[in-house]
Amino acid sequence: MSSHPNFAAAGLFLSSTLVLLGLNGMARPASHLWALQFPVPVEPAARKLSFALMRIWGVRNFAVGSLLALIWRTGDDRLLAHGLAAGTALAVTDGFVSRSLIGGGETQHWMVPPVLAVIMAGLYGWFD
Repeated sequence: MSSHPNFAAAGLFLSSTLVLLGLNGMARPASHLWALQFPVPVEPAARKLSFALMRIWGVRNFAVGSLLALIWRTGDDRLLAHGLAAGTALAVTDGFVSRSLIGGGETQHWMVPPVLAVIMAGLYGWFD
């Protein structure tokens, strides 16, 4: 089975998005917390902890996005599909964290797995 190159390009686009989100979370934790509708604490110790956790989240996204981009460079569509499948856990988990913390916002995360499923199916050659 073969896949259309647009599916690999979509995988690279999503990888790049993860990298950029990760960089923003590391460099501008307050801004990224606000964008996610998470509370930005004013108490210094809580603020420091929130920023540290946002930076950890940023490093995680940067690392996973970079890994997916490196897989894309190999040209192995099946391996990229496997990587995207593993990355699905990020979106699902982040949705649960959002729902737990702010009582909503999970749909901005949970809309990603169906998109990933279509891209993975294309990378596996299911649309040939």
